[in-house]
Amino acid sequence: MIPFTERAEQMGLIADEDRCLYTYSDKYGHIIYRSVITIDNWGSKKHPTDGFLLPYLALFTAAPDADIQESESFQYCGQVSNIYKFVGNEVLNERIRESISSVGMPIIRENPILSYDRCTMRNEILIQNGQNIAQVGDVLPAMIINNSYDGTRAASIAFAISMNYTGRNVVFAFKLGELRMVHVESSRTTMTSAVGTYMGAFTENIVDLITENFNNEVTEDEMLALLDVVENIGKKRRDQISELIDEMQEEGKPATSWQIFLAIVRYSSLEPNLNVRKLLESAAESVLVIPARMYNVLSRLGSGEED
Repeated sequence: MIPFTERAEQMGLIADEDRCLYTYSDKYGHIIYRSVITIDNWGSKKHPTDGFLLPYLALFTAAPDADIQESESFQYCGQVSNIYKFVGNEVLNERIRESISSVGMPIIRENPILSYDRCTMRNEILIQNGQNIAQVGDVLPAMIINNSYDGTRAASIAFAISMNYTGRNVVFAFKLGELRMVHVESSRTTMTSAVGTYMGAFTENIVDLITENFNNEVTEDEMLALLDVVENIGKKRRDQISELIDEMQEEGKPATSWQIFLAIVRYSSLEPNLNVRKLLESAAESVLVIPARMYNVLSRLGSGEED
Protein backbone atom coordinates (compact mmCIF):
# COMPACT_ATOMS: atom_id res chain seq x y z
CA MET A 1 0.00 0.00 0.00
CA ILE A 2 1.33 3.44 -0.93
CA PRO A 3 1.91 5.49 2.26
CA PHE A 4 -0.58 8.19 3.26
CA THR A 5 1.99 10.92 2.69
CA GLU A 6 2.46 9.89 -0.94
CA ARG A 7 -1.32 9.68 -1.56
CA ALA A 8 -2.29 12.88 0.28
CA GLU A 9 -2.81 15.16 -2.72
CA GLN A 10 -4.59 12.42 -4.66
CA MET A 11 -7.02 12.11 -1.72
CA GLY A 12 -7.77 15.86 -1.79
CA LEU A 13 -5.41 17.08 0.93
CA ILE A 14 -2.99 20.00 0.55
CA ALA A 15 0.52 18.76 1.25
CA ASP A 16 3.28 20.80 2.89
CA GLU A 17 6.11 18.27 2.68
CA ASP A 18 8.64 20.49 4.46
CA ARG A 19 6.54 20.45 7.63
CA CYS A 20 5.05 16.98 7.11
CA LEU A 21 1.65 18.73 7.19
CA TYR A 22 -1.49 17.67 5.28
CA THR A 23 -4.64 19.82 5.39
CA TYR A 24 -8.24 19.79 4.22
CA SER A 25 -11.00 22.35 4.82
CA ASP A 26 -14.68 22.60 3.98
CA LYS A 27 -17.83 24.09 5.54
CA TYR A 28 -17.78 21.41 8.26
CA GLY A 29 -14.33 22.22 9.62
CA HIS A 30 -10.56 22.13 9.20
CA ILE A 31 -8.61 18.86 9.24
CA ILE A 32 -4.87 18.45 9.72
CA TYR A 33 -2.75 15.32 9.63
CA ARG A 34 0.89 15.50 10.67
CA SER A 35 3.62 12.92 10.41
CA VAL A 36 4.89 11.89 13.86
CA ILE A 37 8.64 11.91 14.54
CA THR A 38 10.37 11.15 17.85
CA ILE A 39 12.16 14.04 19.55
CA ASP A 40 15.64 14.69 18.18
CA ASN A 41 18.60 16.32 19.94
CA TRP A 42 17.09 15.96 23.41
CA GLY A 43 19.79 17.47 25.58
CA SER A 44 23.39 16.54 24.94
CA LYS A 45 22.92 12.81 24.48
CA LYS A 46 21.91 11.25 21.20
CA HIS A 47 19.71 8.13 21.24
CA PRO A 48 19.30 5.65 18.35
CA THR A 49 15.52 6.28 18.32
CA ASP A 50 15.81 10.08 18.03
CA GLY A 51 14.29 11.46 14.84
CA PHE A 52 12.45 8.20 14.16
CA LEU A 53 9.52 8.54 11.74
CA LEU A 54 6.57 6.59 13.14
CA PRO A 55 4.12 4.72 10.87
CA TYR A 56 1.10 6.87 11.72
CA LEU A 57 -0.15 10.44 11.55
CA ALA A 58 -1.57 12.68 14.28
CA LEU A 59 -5.02 14.14 13.62
CA PHE A 60 -6.10 17.66 14.59
CA THR A 61 -9.47 19.36 13.91
CA ALA A 62 -10.84 22.88 14.16
CA ALA A 63 -14.25 24.50 13.71
CA PRO A 64 -14.96 26.03 10.27
CA ASP A 65 -14.90 29.59 11.67
CA ALA A 66 -11.75 29.07 13.77
CA ASP A 67 -8.60 31.14 13.31
CA ILE A 68 -6.35 28.39 11.99
CA GLN A 69 -3.26 30.48 12.68
CA GLU A 70 -3.86 30.03 16.42
CA SER A 71 -2.78 26.78 18.09
CA GLU A 72 -5.69 26.87 20.57
CA SER A 73 -8.12 26.58 17.65
CA PHE A 74 -7.09 22.96 17.11
CA GLN A 75 -7.79 19.89 19.18
CA TYR A 76 -5.76 16.69 19.02
CA CYS A 77 -8.09 13.82 18.07
CA GLY A 78 -5.89 10.76 17.88
CA GLN A 79 -3.99 9.11 15.08
CA VAL A 80 -4.41 7.12 11.89
CA SER A 81 -2.15 4.56 10.27
CA ASN A 82 -0.07 5.21 7.19
CA ILE A 83 -2.50 3.13 5.11
CA TYR A 84 -5.55 5.19 6.13
CA LYS A 85 -7.74 6.30 3.22
CA PHE A 86 -9.05 9.85 3.58
CA VAL A 87 -12.22 11.20 1.98
CA GLY A 88 -13.48 14.72 2.72
CA ASN A 89 -16.97 15.24 4.10
CA GLU A 90 -18.06 17.75 1.47
CA VAL A 91 -16.50 15.70 -1.33
CA LEU A 92 -18.58 12.71 -0.25
CA ASN A 93 -21.76 14.75 0.27
CA GLU A 94 -21.50 16.42 -3.12
CA ARG A 95 -21.03 13.08 -4.85
CA ILE A 96 -24.35 11.88 -3.41
CA ARG A 97 -26.16 15.17 -4.12
CA GLU A 98 -25.17 14.82 -7.76
CA SER A 99 -26.44 11.23 -7.87
CA ILE A 100 -29.79 12.24 -6.36
CA SER A 101 -30.14 15.13 -8.81
CA SER A 102 -29.28 12.83 -11.71
CA VAL A 103 -32.41 10.74 -11.09
CA GLY A 104 -34.58 13.86 -10.97
CA MET A 105 -35.31 13.80 -7.23
CA PRO A 106 -35.22 17.21 -5.51
CA ILE A 107 -33.52 17.40 -2.12
CA ILE A 108 -35.84 18.88 0.51
CA ARG A 109 -33.20 19.51 3.18
CA GLU A 110 -30.04 18.19 4.79
CA ASN A 111 -29.27 17.62 8.46
CA PRO A 112 -25.50 17.32 8.98
CA ILE A 113 -24.50 16.09 12.45
CA LEU A 114 -20.89 16.17 13.68
CA SER A 115 -19.35 14.51 16.72
CA TYR A 116 -18.01 16.82 19.44
CA ASP A 117 -14.46 16.54 18.04
CA ARG A 118 -15.57 16.92 14.39
CA CYS A 119 -14.05 13.54 13.55
CA THR A 120 -17.32 11.80 12.65
CA MET A 121 -20.10 13.06 10.39
CA ARG A 122 -23.61 11.87 9.63
CA ASN A 123 -25.56 13.79 7.00
CA GLU A 124 -29.26 13.04 6.58
CA ILE A 125 -30.46 14.04 3.10
CA LEU A 126 -34.25 14.08 2.78
CA ILE A 127 -35.65 13.64 -0.72
CA GLN A 128 -38.95 14.70 -2.23
CA ASN A 129 -41.40 12.16 -3.70
CA GLY A 130 -42.49 10.70 -0.40
CA GLN A 131 -45.82 9.09 0.31
CA ASN A 132 -48.61 9.88 2.73
CA ILE A 133 -49.56 6.78 4.69
CA ALA A 134 -52.69 6.85 6.84
CA GLN A 135 -51.07 5.32 9.92
CA VAL A 136 -48.03 7.62 10.09
CA GLY A 137 -48.45 10.60 7.74
CA ASP A 138 -45.76 11.64 5.28
CA VAL A 139 -42.86 9.23 4.82
CA LEU A 140 -39.89 10.41 2.75
CA PRO A 141 -37.00 8.54 1.17
CA ALA A 142 -33.63 9.62 2.52
CA MET A 143 -29.92 8.99 2.17
CA ILE A 144 -27.61 8.85 5.18
CA ILE A 145 -23.96 9.67 4.59
CA ASN A 146 -21.46 8.56 7.22
CA ASN A 147 -17.79 9.45 7.33
CA SER A 148 -14.94 9.73 9.81
CA TYR A 149 -11.45 11.19 9.84
CA ASP A 150 -10.01 9.01 12.60
CA GLY A 151 -10.63 5.58 11.07
CA THR A 152 -13.47 4.67 13.46
CA ARG A 153 -16.03 4.52 10.66
CA ALA A 154 -15.66 3.88 6.94
CA ALA A 155 -17.22 6.26 4.45
CA SER A 156 -20.64 4.82 3.67
CA ILE A 157 -24.04 5.57 2.18
CA ALA A 158 -27.21 4.12 3.71
CA PHE A 159 -30.72 4.14 2.25
CA ALA A 160 -33.25 5.47 4.72
CA ILE A 161 -36.75 6.67 5.54
CA SER A 162 -37.80 9.87 7.29
CA MET A 163 -41.01 10.53 9.21
CA ASN A 164 -42.51 13.18 11.46
CA TYR A 165 -43.39 11.79 14.87
CA THR A 166 -45.06 14.00 17.51
CA GLY A 167 -43.58 17.09 15.88
CA ARG A 168 -40.05 15.71 15.60
CA ASN A 169 -38.39 14.48 12.44
CA VAL A 170 -37.04 10.94 12.89
CA VAL A 171 -34.75 9.28 10.37
CA PHE A 172 -33.88 5.60 10.14
CA ALA A 173 -31.12 4.10 8.00
CA PHE A 174 -31.21 0.52 6.66
CA LYS A 175 -27.99 -1.27 7.50
CA LEU A 176 -29.06 -3.94 5.00
CA GLY A 177 -28.54 -1.70 1.97
CA GLU A 178 -25.49 0.21 3.16
CA LEU A 179 -22.81 0.92 0.57
CA ARG A 180 -19.36 1.05 2.11
CA MET A 181 -16.21 2.73 0.84
CA VAL A 182 -15.45 0.26 -1.95
CA HIS A 183 -18.85 0.99 -3.54
CA VAL A 184 -18.90 4.69 -2.67
CA GLU A 185 -15.79 5.08 -4.82
CA SER A 186 -17.44 3.51 -7.86
CA SER A 187 -18.41 5.56 -10.89
CA ARG A 188 -21.05 8.26 -10.73
CA THR A 189 -23.19 6.19 -13.10
CA THR A 190 -23.15 3.24 -10.69
CA MET A 191 -24.00 5.44 -7.70
CA THR A 192 -26.82 7.14 -9.60
CA SER A 193 -28.18 3.73 -10.57
CA ALA A 194 -28.16 2.67 -6.90
CA VAL A 195 -30.06 5.81 -5.86
CA GLY A 196 -32.63 5.27 -8.62
CA THR A 197 -33.06 1.62 -7.65
CA TYR A 198 -33.75 2.55 -4.03
CA MET A 199 -36.27 5.23 -5.01
CA GLY A 200 -38.15 2.62 -7.02
CA ALA A 201 -38.11 0.14 -4.13
CA PHE A 202 -39.28 2.84 -1.72
CA THR A 203 -42.25 3.81 -3.91
CA GLU A 204 -43.33 0.23 -4.48
CA ASN A 205 -42.87 -1.13 -0.96
CA ILE A 206 -43.07 1.55 1.73
CA VAL A 207 -46.82 1.16 2.27
CA ASP A 208 -46.47 -2.61 2.62
CA LEU A 209 -43.51 -2.23 4.99
CA ILE A 210 -45.44 -0.01 7.37
CA THR A 211 -48.72 -1.92 7.10
CA GLU A 212 -47.10 -5.29 7.78
CA ASN A 213 -45.30 -3.95 10.83
CA PHE A 214 -48.43 -2.24 12.13
CA ASN A 215 -50.18 -5.60 12.10
CA ASN A 216 -47.31 -7.79 13.31
CA GLU A 217 -47.60 -8.52 17.04
CA VAL A 218 -44.37 -9.30 18.89
CA THR A 219 -44.27 -11.90 21.64
CA GLU A 220 -42.99 -10.92 25.07
CA ASP A 221 -39.97 -13.20 24.63
CA GLU A 222 -39.11 -11.54 21.29
CA MET A 223 -39.40 -8.07 22.82
CA LEU A 224 -37.25 -8.99 25.82
CA ALA A 225 -34.60 -10.47 23.52
CA LEU A 226 -34.48 -7.21 21.58
CA LEU A 227 -34.27 -5.14 24.76
CA ASP A 228 -31.37 -7.33 25.86
CA VAL A 229 -29.56 -6.30 22.67
CA VAL A 230 -30.27 -2.65 23.49
CA GLU A 231 -28.99 -3.19 27.04
CA ASN A 232 -25.62 -4.21 25.58
CA ILE A 233 -25.45 -0.65 24.25
CA GLY A 234 -26.47 0.78 27.64
CA LYS A 235 -28.81 -0.15 30.49
CA LYS A 236 -30.18 3.40 30.73
CA ARG A 237 -31.02 3.29 27.04
CA ARG A 238 -32.89 0.02 27.52
CA ASP A 239 -34.97 1.52 30.33
CA GLN A 240 -35.85 4.64 28.34
CA ILE A 241 -36.75 2.72 25.19
CA SER A 242 -38.86 0.30 27.25
CA GLU A 243 -40.76 3.28 28.64
CA LEU A 244 -41.41 4.59 25.13
CA ILE A 245 -42.76 1.19 24.06
CA ASP A 246 -45.08 1.17 27.09
CA GLU A 247 -46.39 4.61 26.08
CA MET A 248 -47.24 3.42 22.56
CA GLN A 249 -48.58 -0.01 23.47
CA GLU A 250 -52.34 -0.41 23.74
CA GLU A 251 -53.46 -1.73 27.09
CA GLY A 252 -54.05 -5.47 27.08
CA LYS A 253 -52.49 -5.95 23.64
CA PRO A 254 -49.00 -7.15 22.65
CA ALA A 255 -46.62 -4.56 21.23
CA THR A 256 -46.33 -4.49 17.45
CA SER A 257 -43.16 -4.45 15.39
CA TRP A 258 -43.96 -0.88 14.41
CA GLN A 259 -44.33 0.33 18.00
CA ILE A 260 -41.01 -1.20 19.01
CA PHE A 261 -39.28 0.02 15.86
CA LEU A 262 -40.62 3.55 16.29
CA ALA A 263 -39.66 3.68 19.97
CA ILE A 264 -36.05 2.82 19.16
CA VAL A 265 -35.88 5.22 16.20
CA ARG A 266 -37.48 8.01 18.21
CA TYR A 267 -34.91 7.50 20.96
CA SER A 268 -31.98 7.21 18.56
CA SER A 269 -32.92 10.51 16.89
CA LEU A 270 -31.94 12.23 20.17
CA GLU A 271 -28.74 10.20 20.70
CA PRO A 272 -25.67 12.50 20.48
CA ASN A 273 -23.17 9.66 20.03
CA LEU A 274 -23.17 8.84 16.31
CA ASN A 275 -21.64 5.39 16.78
CA VAL A 276 -24.34 4.49 19.32
CA ARG A 277 -27.01 5.83 16.99
CA LYS A 278 -25.81 3.45 14.31
CA LEU A 279 -26.02 0.51 16.75
CA LEU A 280 -29.56 1.51 17.75
CA GLU A 281 -30.61 1.64 14.11
CA SER A 282 -29.33 -1.91 13.66
CA ALA A 283 -31.44 -2.98 16.65
CA ALA A 284 -34.48 -1.22 15.18
CA GLU A 285 -33.98 -2.91 11.82
CA SER A 286 -33.87 -6.34 13.47
CA VAL A 287 -37.50 -6.01 14.57
CA LEU A 288 -38.80 -4.85 11.19
CA VAL A 289 -40.71 -7.12 8.84
CA ILE A 290 -39.29 -6.08 5.47
CA PRO A 291 -41.34 -7.03 2.38
CA ALA A 292 -39.52 -9.62 0.27
CA ARG A 293 -39.22 -7.36 -2.78
CA MET A 294 -37.69 -4.53 -0.76
CA TYR A 295 -35.42 -6.94 1.13
CA ASN A 296 -34.07 -8.30 -2.16
CA VAL A 297 -33.42 -4.82 -3.53
CA LEU A 298 -31.62 -3.69 -0.37
CA SER A 299 -29.56 -6.88 -0.31
CA ARG A 300 -28.42 -6.29 -3.90
CA LEU A 301 -27.60 -2.67 -3.20
CA GLY A 302 -25.58 -3.57 -0.11
CA SER A 303 -23.51 -6.05 -2.08
CA GLY A 304 -22.89 -3.49 -4.82
CA GLU A 305 -24.85 -5.43 -7.45
CA GLU A 306 -26.68 -3.48 -10.13
CA ASP A 307 -30.11 -4.27 -11.50
